[in-house]
Amino acid sequence: MVFPQHKKLSYLLNDEEKAEIDSICSFDSKHLISCDDHQYIAVSSDGTQIVTLNAETYQLKLGKFDKISQLREINCAGFKNIDMPLEKVKWSLSISNEFTLADGTIDVLIAVSHFKSEINYKSHFDDEEVDDINNYSDDMIYTEKSLASTWIISVAQQSRIFSSINNLGGIVKFLDNKGDDSTEIVLINMDGIIKYLIKHEKIRGMINKKHNDMFNFFRSNESIEYFNFPTKFLNQLKKSSMNETWFFVQRRLVKGRLVVEDYKDKIQTVEMYNLKTNLLENTFQKFEKYIMGNGPSCFAISNNETLFAYCHGANCITIYLMENGLKVTTRKFNDKNIQILFFDFIQDDSKLLIVIEKGRYNNDTEEIDIIPIIVIWDLFDCSDNCVKRINDSYSLFPTKYEYPQRLINSSGNLIIITEGGTIISILEESEIIKLLSSENNNMRNIIILDNSHHINDTFLSSSSSPITDYHLIYNSFGERLCFKPENNKEIIIKNPEPWLQNKRYKRISAYLDDNKSIQLIIGELTVQVWRKRKSGSKVLEYIWANKHTEKHKQFQIHLLKVGLNGFYLKLHIPSGNSPQLGNEIEFEWPEKVNTPVDACRTLEFLEKIRHESNNLKEKLHIENLIQKTEIIIKKIFVKKCGLWRMLDIRFNIMANLIRGNRVSIIRKILSSKSGDGKSKHLHIPRCYSWNKQIKETDLEIAIKCTNRRHRKYTIIIKYLLDYYSDNAIKTSNWMFTVVKAIPLLYDNQLAFYVKELFQKPCFGSNEVCLKRINISSKVMKDIIKNNKKNIHAIKVDTSLPKKNDGDGFLRKLFSRKQSEKMTTSNVIGTKSSSTPNQVYVVPLPDFTLYPEGIDDKRKECWMIFLKFLKLLIWPRGHVIRKEEKMSPFLRMIRNENSAEIYDNPSIAAIIDFKWNLARSFFFRQILLYFIFTICYAFMVSDIKGYRIVPLPKIDVNDVILVVIYYLVILIGFFWTGGYLLNTERIRLKYDGWKRYFNFYNFFDSVSILLPIICFFTRFVRFKTDYMTPFTILVISFEHLLLLRYFEKTGAYIYIIDNILKQIIPFLLFILLFAFGIGFSMFALLKDNNIEPEGTTYQYVNGEDTIEMKQKIDVDDQSDNYYANLLKSIEAVFFWTNGRWDQLDQWNIWEVDVISIIGSILLVTILQNMLIAIMTSAFDDAKEISRHAVLKFRAEMIADYETIEKLSGNGDGNPRYIYFTANSNYIERWLKKSKKAREKLKNLLAEVDDDDYDCNDDDDNCDDDNCDDDNSGGNIVDSDGNLTNSLQVPSSNTFNTLQSEEQVIPLSSYWFVDEDENKSKTLLITSLKIQSNDNNQILQDKIDQLIYLLQNQNNCCSMK
Repeated sequence: MVFPQHKKLSYLLNDEEKAEIDSICSFDSKHLISCDDHQYIAVSSDGTQIVTLNAETYQLKLGKFDKISQLREINCAGFKNIDMPLEKVKWSLSISNEFTLADGTIDVLIAVSHFKSEINYKSHFDDEEVDDINNYSDDMIYTEKSLASTWIISVAQQSRIFSSINNLGGIVKFLDNKGDDSTEIVLINMDGIIKYLIKHEKIRGMINKKHNDMFNFFRSNESIEYFNFPTKFLNQLKKSSMNETWFFVQRRLVKGRLVVEDYKDKIQTVEMYNLKTNLLENTFQKFEKYIMGNGPSCFAISNNETLFAYCHGANCITIYLMENGLKVTTRKFNDKNIQILFFDFIQDDSKLLIVIEKGRYNNDTEEIDIIPIIVIWDLFDCSDNCVKRINDSYSLFPTKYEYPQRLINSSGNLIIITEGGTIISILEESEIIKLLSSENNNMRNIIILDNSHHINDTFLSSSSSPITDYHLIYNSFGERLCFKPENNKEIIIKNPEPWLQNKRYKRISAYLDDNKSIQLIIGELTVQVWRKRKSGSKVLEYIWANKHTEKHKQFQIHLLKVGLNGFYLKLHIPSGNSPQLGNEIEFEWPEKVNTPVDACRTLEFLEKIRHESNNLKEKLHIENLIQKTEIIIKKIFVKKCGLWRMLDIRFNIMANLIRGNRVSIIRKILSSKSGDGKSKHLHIPRCYSWNKQIKETDLEIAIKCTNRRHRKYTIIIKYLLDYYSDNAIKTSNWMFTVVKAIPLLYDNQLAFYVKELFQKPCFGSNEVCLKRINISSKVMKDIIKNNKKNIHAIKVDTSLPKKNDGDGFLRKLFSRKQSEKMTTSNVIGTKSSSTPNQVYVVPLPDFTLYPEGIDDKRKECWMIFLKFLKLLIWPRGHVIRKEEKMSPFLRMIRNENSAEIYDNPSIAAIIDFKWNLARSFFFRQILLYFIFTICYAFMVSDIKGYRIVPLPKIDVNDVILVVIYYLVILIGFFWTGGYLLNTERIRLKYDGWKRYFNFYNFFDSVSILLPIICFFTRFVRFKTDYMTPFTILVISFEHLLLLRYFEKTGAYIYIIDNILKQIIPFLLFILLFAFGIGFSMFALLKDNNIEPEGTTYQYVNGEDTIEMKQKIDVDDQSDNYYANLLKSIEAVFFWTNGRWDQLDQWNIWEVDVISIIGSILLVTILQNMLIAIMTSAFDDAKEISRHAVLKFRAEMIADYETIEKLSGNGDGNPRYIYFTANSNYIERWLKKSKKAREKLKNLLAEVDDDDYDCNDDDDNCDDDNCDDDNSGGNIVDSDGNLTNSLQVPSSNTFNTLQSEEQVIPLSSYWFVDEDENKSKTLLITSLKIQSNDNNQILQDKIDQLIYLLQNQNNCCSMK
């Protein structure tokens, strides 16, 4: 933005107006594209190759990065004959990694592309924003395509490779081809993204053969792909000016990624697409109320690809973690008139080099003066001097628009090419070297440790040795202090290692100031720094511990220097194999030591020592040292939140706290909140270490440290799970480590934590906003069709949108019709009222993904036809043989037996998504079993002598049809039976007999085995008719049980199953009671010579009457059920059904008494109790039965993926699973889960209720040595007003501060942590509110007093 009237109206502006112009002014007018930008430089993706281009002379030079002064010229025939006007074209340069051809030749590819500098759109395209990528693919064109061309040059052949992108121009980038047999190049222009694959083995042929244009029209080249821009990217590209378009695209290409930014609903979103995989790699979010920037957006990825730095043209820089997209820290320039031009990671990603421009209003010239400044931000420095700056007075860096073409970063080394073609390493410039160095000018005094200072063990064991012989003491000048009583009293700490049994162990102390208030003490295992305050209290400033406690690995002092407020120490730790071999460690306190990291590691060491100690007094001393060490840590994460997160990412200090069992401090870290009540997010979950190696997550470490102990020892696991799941409400990226930990929770008998986890609201309230373009028209129709479902999983395409038009003849012929067809379908889908406006994401990323390296190796072992024949007669074996190779989702299914966990929207969505793939497997199993049972039914009917389906009438002599009939039945029976049995064999081989502890799996196997056994027993035994009815009954039940995979019938089966589980114990109780009464009846009526009274019958025949009397044989079971014990028990049990058989024939009082007791207890009481239990079981199972079908389907999915087919890590197992849900169902589930969480809230008692207070005694200092604790903060004066203790330099003193040593650190007032800045802002706001409240109270009292006086005057006047 330019202010043309600025100079004329400057005398009318006051200082505030000038400052406002100063803050909003952009500096684009100072950096318009120069006509002299003809120098270009590029580096390969692995950082080893460098190429330069002079666009005036068309000169290409190539060289190694480590030999930048030895570049050689590349002579490619025809390249220098290009005749292009420099003022109309822009150039793009790229170079590939070095690769080896089949003949051993080492080759490198160079890509040079030129294109029109100003890009125009068609007029009708400028009327509105793009809503659909298919609407612009044919409408955006270059006005002059003759200016576009791309050269791909083979360095080994010194020739051009003729390709399909020869006549296309744009920004070119080679992708990383390390380890591949091909190289991929990306060309980006206004038509979109073009990816071209160059096979190394075809390079010579591509050079020798030019492509014919007519042939190119008809051919279909599979090595080239066309992609559209993401919609958000295109909308931003459209808004850019003509001379900024190429710069806009170039800045968003970072290490093989395309970065797309967007701001909507107070959320700043950055999407990162991987150009190699075409997939959305990650999404970074930052919640901002309002964001405005006056500069270009800047992006940088660390060399180890762990961190991502981002700036939206504003005065702040945010660093994210690449693996999960979570924000780590944000630093903000307090000056509004600052524009960030460039930043990148340097020195092993430990520092961030920032180039800014500061605008200052010049009263003399009445113009804006631009001051270029270079800033170094030490990302992991714990001191206040982590930010340094100098003025770029020598113009080391290019102008804003020249950064992409003249500046490169190779492994943290910044290289620039000047306008004259000279290559300069910026980090080797004297100004930058001085800025990066952190030398301390404090004089060091070497302490000479000669033989007299090393005391041998025999001398130490002597009782006559003085105290100073094992404890050597020095002053800050390096002079050894003689033994005197007063010197002994001045020692701050005498025994820093209380766990050592021999209290006369060797140690060295040195005072680091003249007042002897700071003491360095070096023991056998630790290095400590203590400070004594004027009040007499002792504070631990620094501690380091050697984790090796073995005597042969104790450290040796090689060099020790001391001075005022600092020391330098070099230690040698032997490896154990030889005293000469080992590691050297250097300490330079306080500048070059990482105090919180060493303190966290020491806590792990101290906990190990405390756990091994059996002496209570020693444990108390160690615990005191632990508490002192914790205070060091607390100072950092309370005052420097961003630094704490950075240290945790690089040094994994949370793992040290977990192993050190620091429950209280971990709870404080996870529960810390800022002044506005929001979480500080001091801990960020990670699955990868700093060097990008897979590591044990903090949650996995916490689980393994429990050693399957009681729940009260697993409180850290609960804290971590609650922390991750609570934060996952906003973004599911917090749950990466939880996904990996879920199987471990089952393995360590901590399944109750899984059930509690799935009651968290994040599993039903994690809404996402997706553009409709990410959902295909087919999926939209499916959503409309299943609109009434509670949960419906959808497939969301998060990859780069691929174009339908290619370079083949048929595609070119029908490309426009396909585009119009897709556009029409999209419009129809958009206008539909059933389009989902609420889309949810499962907050379990990678939950269905398999570990890396899992693949089905047998897919190439068979030809398609032979493989199909094999599958017809033989099921597949197990694809996954070890449980560790399964996805976390499958491992959870195998370990979870209840259905309660499936009452969860996210789990339901996963199963719905996977069931679409496993459904065919299920129906095939049902079809096979149906054929099997039909064949068995035909065989049974023929054996019995009748047929369900009679044979057609045939001639007796024609037996062919009969033979065919029986052969078909036998083959069908044995084929299906053998196939099903073999499937069970494979399952048994993998799962073992534990598989059949599940009733359904057991019954499935029995239903297959029993018909086969029944068939074969007929050839062995003649009389086996009793097996057939039972076999038919089992088959009928199996057909019913196979319906459990359907929603309604599955609920019924689950209810029956649950009722049986509930009543079986009570049924056993009833049987025991029936056994007691039945045994009593058996004992009474068996052999007691009791004659029963039979029934007498009279037969009247005319006048004759014949009397018949029943004769009862008490020994016959048909006449006396109670003659046999089993029959007696059976008869008593059937009393519950109203069967009182044979009781009326015993006319004795004993039988009456026993039957009355049985009637009261067995029939009246126990039977009604059984009904009540069944009712309760039904009510309990009815709610869960709605989700029982999900459990059954999950088990079928597990069988499908582990036996039948591995879905792989592609479309079948995406990173994120999205779903639409019924809002009423989600609301009901949230209410129900809230009640469940409230029930579980008080199950676990809190461990250590003592909260950490920020105002500990170490912060309330009473001497001058504690001034550093309050530096950079705000103080309240005697009147209660908030004042700033810092004097911010004015513009007149700006240059003076650059040259002089900074008294006040820049990190305290100029480039500050956003969290610290918010805390100060909240403090100021609270004090202002308090002041306003006090004024209001005073005003109310005055008004009340005036009112009383007026009333009193009125009363007096009335009198």
